[in-house]
Order: sequence, then C-alpha cells, then structure tokens
Amino acid sequence: MTHSILFLFACTLGFAAAIPIGPVQIEMAKRAMAGHLWAAMAVVAGSVISDILYGTVALFGVAPALEVPWVEACVSAAGALILWALAYFTWRASKAPHDLHLDESSLRRRRWALLTGFLLGSSNPPIILSWVMGVALAKRFGLATPLTHEAKAVFVAGGALGLGGYLVALGAVVHRVRHFIPTHTIGRIYKWLAVTLVVLSLYFVWGAVRFVA
Repeated sequence: MTHSILFLFACTLGFAAAIPIGPVQIEMAKRAMAGHLWAAMAVVAGSVISDILYGTVALFGVAPALEVPWVEACVSAAGALILWALAYFTWRASKAPHDLHLDESSLRRRRWALLTGFLLGSSNPPIILSWVMGVALAKRFGLATPLTHEAKAVFVAGGALGLGGYLVALGAVVHRVRHFIPTHTIGRIYKWLAVTLVVLSLYFVWGAVRFVA
C-alpha cells in the first residue's frame, strides 16, 4: 500500500515538474503543430528515457560521477550548442510556416525526434537534484521510509510516468487544436519558440562558464 501511495506521489511530482516550458516541450510542440503526432511522442519518449537514467543515477548512489565540475561544464556546453542549433532551425522554419505539413521530413523522422528528446533531457545534469529533493520530500511524508531499492525503483517509475504523461497530454492537445491556428500565427509561434530556446541556452552557457571562471 505504501509503495502505491509513493508511486502516485512521484507521478504527481513528475507531472508538476514537466509543466514549466523547456526545450523538450518546445520540440514536442513543434512536431505536434506540424501534424507529426508520433514524432512528437518520440521526443517525449527520448526525454523520459533520459529522466529515468538520471533518476537511477540520483537514487542509486552514482551521482558523484556527474558532479565533477569539468564533466558538468562539458555537458552544459553541449546542451547550449544543441539549443542553438534547434533555435536556428526553428527560426528558419518560421519563415515558411506553410511548409510545416505532413511531408516535412525534418519533423517527421521519429528516430531523430527520439534522439533530440534524449539529448535535450541528458544535457541537464541538475535534474539529479530534483530527483533527490523529490525523494527527500517523500521521506518527510513518511512515504519512503525506509528507502529501499524497491522504493527507489517505484519512485523513479512514478516520476517518469508523471512527466511523460503531462507531455503526452500536451502534445495531444496541441495536435488536436493545430487546425484552428492560422498559418501566419504558426510562423509567429515558431519565432517565439526560437527566442525561448536561445534564452534557455543561457542557463547552460552559465553552467559551462562557471567552471572556466
């Protein structure tokens, strides 16, 4: 019974953690608006896989390997480069929003979408702290005491399901309402998404520069 409550608690935390806009949400929304629902879900799957890996790293005690300053700096630098590349392609797509239909190959490819979601999720090592804080909160409520390996696995599974569930629901809604959005409005949305990606990249730039400084 305790594990069931812990699972639901982790689902709730994962769902809430996925609400703030980030690069994964942006890439998923781009594909959903273009009519590529399965590619959008592939982005979600890639992100969930990376979150499960980070959750496992955080809860099963091998996190120190990713806390080495130069390792974190390299990952942050890679994350910034990925976001810059995505921002460029998003801005370029905003110039011709009428081309964002079912035969747009760059958005339709599911393997590339899966890799994109995984890379974006993997480029954020501080997510480990979120997992640790989530477990600490669960322990405070007495839901993870004792914190056995089984409880850790339940928490990771619940958190990943909550996060993925929100992204799947968001993608389905965006895909459903896309027909009601004028083409020129989609172009403007893409421009704002590109700008948002650049702004988000500043977080990763700071993570890389902090090590050098």
